[in-house]
Amino acid sequence: MENKKRAVVYVRVSTKSDAQTHSFAYQKEYWQNELGQHPDIELVGIYADKGISGKSMLKRPNFMTMLRDGEKKKFDTIYTKSVSRFARNTEELLSVVRKLRDQGINVFFEREQIDTFNPQAELYLIIAAAVAENDLKVYSNNQKWVYRSRYRNGWIFAGSKILGYKMDKETNTLIVEPSQAETVKRIFELYKQGLGFYPISKLLMEEGRLNAKGKPTWDRRSVRYILTNEKYKGCVLLQKTATVNGERVQNNGYETQYFIENAHEAIIPPDEFDKIQEEIKQRTGKRNEDKQSIYPFTGKIICGECGKNFVHKFNNIGKPYQSEIWICHRQNLEGKKQCGNGRIKDTVLKDKFIECFNQFVKGRLASEEIYTLQEQHQALKKKESELTALKINHLIRIEDYNKEVKTVRENMDELYKKINEMEMQGVSQKDYKPITEFDEEKVDKFIDKVVVKGKTITFIFMNGAKISRKFDNGHAGNSKGWLERKTLREMEEQKCWKAE
Repeated sequence: MENKKRAVVYVRVSTKSDAQTHSFAYQKEYWQNELGQHPDIELVGIYADKGISGKSMLKRPNFMTMLRDGEKKKFDTIYTKSVSRFARNTEELLSVVRKLRDQGINVFFEREQIDTFNPQAELYLIIAAAVAENDLKVYSNNQKWVYRSRYRNGWIFAGSKILGYKMDKETNTLIVEPSQAETVKRIFELYKQGLGFYPISKLLMEEGRLNAKGKPTWDRRSVRYILTNEKYKGCVLLQKTATVNGERVQNNGYETQYFIENAHEAIIPPDEFDKIQEEIKQRTGKRNEDKQSIYPFTGKIICGECGKNFVHKFNNIGKPYQSEIWICHRQNLEGKKQCGNGRIKDTVLKDKFIECFNQFVKGRLASEEIYTLQEQHQALKKKESELTALKINHLIRIEDYNKEVKTVRENMDELYKKINEMEMQGVSQKDYKPITEFDEEKVDKFIDKVVVKGKTITFIFMNGAKISRKFDNGHAGNSKGWLERKTLREMEEQKCWKAE
């Protein structure tokens, strides 16, 4: 027994369907029989991830457990079906294989017949991983073709939860939901009366009106989305977003868009809807002209202690170290006994915004909910591919395949709709660029609200992404750089004194 090589198997099945579960059980049985024929090999364990995408190793719990057990010297060899089952990212693949090799563990890829102890293994792995990555790209392109074909044939791509409508899947038509449509009309009427996005959201919550998810919560982003959504005038714009370098972005010329007029019953008359769009443009322009009297963060900063807004004020007026600060409105009126939250200097606020904005645009960050939906959509795409492979290899009955693939595609459509609903509205590709100086327009376009609690500031972006930073206002009562300026002044005074 001591002379036997301790081996483990890694199995990954991309979906949780019944047919795939059968395939999963088949793989385990296959390896038990296959390795059982070698008297010099002892199968000590099988690590399996079911229903998880292979795009990233870090998101496969049993794969990570296997790596940790490898560090503990629990086995000598890992067997797996193919490179695509092990990893689809070349960089991750090589990194893990090298680490395992340094620990004295080799990986054997059966389909490609690659043993990582072979001196030529890395070259073969790079080629095999590149092929796996290309397969993903080809599959993605095929999916794009499917959607474009549907668009051209008049397939309406509308959200499953769009306030005021419900989707009739049989007729592919949006049907007005009267009770919800009243809320939509209310929003348009309030805007016509002169209220802005944020005041409207507060009033909707006071009235207890429900959003598309059936919850009485509103923000300026959701109000703006409804006021600018062409579906409310009976039209549909398809393919608002596009995939660029693996990321979903606003479709500004990347892919062909399809605009369908009179696609369904309008809740807001088209001429009224168009007038509202002009009004939104005019107000935005006027707000830009009046920015001297309105600070960029006015109405956006929330106290993390009591929930009140932060207000802008000048501190130490008339003194050399006069500064602009933001302070909780309650604390400003009633004192620290009523709210003990910290203040933040305007210069610090802007510096932290630049840092967080650049992190946001570089990483194309999204909310956790969007990330979850994207992962689910990716898993379903793999599931469809796996089902097709099972069909080709006669490992699934055709009636089971037809039933499961229909369900998969319907679920993919629903997820894709939800993702598009939650994507950021009204932001062009040119806005996604890092900045070196504070830009007021970026605050207006990208920031939903800012939360200050203690010495932590959190920027919440329009798509729900959150980025936090610790901050320090510097020496109490003095603006940023006060010490350096004081030293320079003292040096100048000394020079003048010596000259006298």
